[in-house]
Amino acid sequence: MSTTHSTPATPATPAPTEISTGAFDSRRAWRIAVGWAMLAIALRIVWLAIEPPVPEWDGAIYHRTAQRIAAGMGFVDTWNNLPPYRPTAFYPVGYPATLGALYALFGPARWVAGALNVLSSGIATAAVSRMAHRAWGRAPGHVAGLLFACSPGSIVYCSAYMTELLSAATLCLAMLSMLRYRRTGGSPGWAILAGLLLGFSGLVRPPALLIAPILALVSRAHTRSTLRESLRALTLVGLSCCAVVLPWTARNCRQLDGCALVSLNGGSNLWIGADPSALGGYRDIRIGEACLRVRGEVAKDRCFGRLATQRIRERPLQWLALAPLKVGHLLGYESSPVSYLRAATHQRAFAQTETAMYALMTAYHWILLSLALIAVAPLRRSKHPPEVTLSIAVVLGFVGVYVVFFGVDRYHFVFTPLLSLLASGSVRRATPPEPTP
Repeated sequence: MSTTHSTPATPATPAPTEISTGAFDSRRAWRIAVGWAMLAIALRIVWLAIEPPVPEWDGAIYHRTAQRIAAGMGFVDTWNNLPPYRPTAFYPVGYPATLGALYALFGPARWVAGALNVLSSGIATAAVSRMAHRAWGRAPGHVAGLLFACSPGSIVYCSAYMTELLSAATLCLAMLSMLRYRRTGGSPGWAILAGLLLGFSGLVRPPALLIAPILALVSRAHTRSTLRESLRALTLVGLSCCAVVLPWTARNCRQLDGCALVSLNGGSNLWIGADPSALGGYRDIRIGEACLRVRGEVAKDRCFGRLATQRIRERPLQWLALAPLKVGHLLGYESSPVSYLRAATHQRAFAQTETAMYALMTAYHWILLSLALIAVAPLRRSKHPPEVTLSIAVVLGFVGVYVVFFGVDRYHFVFTPLLSLLASGSVRRATPPEPTP
């Protein structure tokens, strides 16, 4: 006589949450990201129809240099408008070279610079929406895209011939590549792609080169990676980054009075940042100031660097005391987009609404910072999603760079997309606390 044994029912496994790796819907996340990117692009196109791009400040030099690059003259004298033109590396080459390539294809029309800014903004919007969705879920993915797409300062800044928006886009793409490298268990192609992007970003804005090791090492955080694996990531990113930058360095060594990695304003910037009269912000190099009589761009930059380090060594506490002022200039307000257009239009733009525009941009920026701090503060007691870990590390890396040199509010546009990502965490669903042993 046989006996039938009944198997006890297995309790149903709860469905994984949307943000868990197994249930994450990558296609849905990208659809959301592209939707917000389309909104960002549309808003900026409408703005550029009202206020087309105008070259001013450093942008006037970038525009003129890009025209010379498009004409086949190379990266030559950015100051002199009369021949003979001499090779230069005072400013970074990446942005004017990109503009020059586009000018060669489409001509030096103003819409070209605007289109580059709009495309860069769309890429950054999609990237941070996608990263926020992966880190915290669908609602934060929407919020991150919304916050950056509708950022008034970032919209108005599309009228500027400046480097920050292009640098922000390449930085976001590099972060996506390193996150993909992490999730594929160390597939080298993604680390190489990240290094190539960071190398290009370094040619646009050299501080990106200092961010490269941060991305390489922090992307391995919270994984059971060995020292060997971390060094492998650092090597892959570093070598591919160098593959982009070093040919330009070799050109500088051949054509200038010495070698320069990317550009030759680091020494003068360090000198300005060590000057207490600048109050942690930018000031022009004064006529007759030391080192101006030195011949050669490389020699002049090294001269300013030596004077700056000497001053820092002699008055270290005075230099350290400038750090809060530098952070204040970097993060305390948002005025550059309006100031740029006021200068470019000879004070006609925003003649009646200048104060209101300053207030709107600064208030939005403060809200973004506040939400980011609210979202990040509780994470001290829980495990950081890798997207959040990378974003915090990159933002702090940039802040550290400008504490060494000096702060300007337009510099934070490079990492404003990451602030939007962090701020989106303020609407994430609360996770249950980890059980205590």
